[in-house]
Amino acid sequence: MQMPSVHHMTALETEPAEFIALVAAAGGNAVSLFAHQPGGATDFPLVTKDNLVAVRQSLADHAVRVANVDVLMLTPHSNTEDFLPALDIGAELGARGAVALVYDVDAARVIPALQALCEQAAQRDMGIAFEFTGFTPAWNSLAGAVELLSAVNHPHLKIALDVLHLVRSGSTIAEVAALSAGQVAHGQLCDGSNLEVTADYGREAASNRLLPGTGVFPLREFLAALPEGTPLDLEVPRPPTRPALERIRQALHGARQLQSQ
Repeated sequence: MQMPSVHHMTALETEPAEFIALVAAAGGNAVSLFAHQPGGATDFPLVTKDNLVAVRQSLADHAVRVANVDVLMLTPHSNTEDFLPALDIGAELGARGAVALVYDVDAARVIPALQALCEQAAQRDMGIAFEFTGFTPAWNSLAGAVELLSAVNHPHLKIALDVLHLVRSGSTIAEVAALSAGQVAHGQLCDGSNLEVTADYGREAASNRLLPGTGVFPLREFLAALPEGTPLDLEVPRPPTRPALERIRQALHGARQLQSQ
């Protein structure tokens, strides 16, 4: 049974080095961290050149590895150079890949931008995981993500499958089962209280997800449909009414219970 990495969204009130220590204390051995600020009002705790030494020391001290770095947000005004510092940090941390979101609707911009990003990632022995969401303006379903993947046609681009976005976009488990290992970067776990298809779930995505196994998402079916060996990530942002360590431990416990069923 593979151990999922824990995404920093699960305890955003912590700094990266502290988060790594908490994941280890909770029994985890891998994390996904932020290395690029998406802009707007969002203010994520980043790994930067200023805290990189401390983060690397925390990883070494606690025998924790980095799965992915977030979040490369492609907009009409972004360019590949914007993301190179984050890719450099990802490479320094030994990350498997970097996660990209697309907030642009122009395929003539998006396709070459992703191809250029994949080339830069390849030079750093990393991949790019395109994460579709139901609230982005285009390529906002699994079917759309597969179309974009085909159009970009680069071996270092795969799809990140967050089960929340899968459900809210109206995408299906059957569509997941039709994917090959070469199309999937990783699967992301959380749970939800309903199966509503909607584009209006930004608050849920950012701060009000449920622990795996405590809602109604088809998580066992999702895991069974993923290609064998697909890496898993836990992204379970919840209101901080409990200490960060407890929330991380609960998320890991929920994932283990789910995987053992």
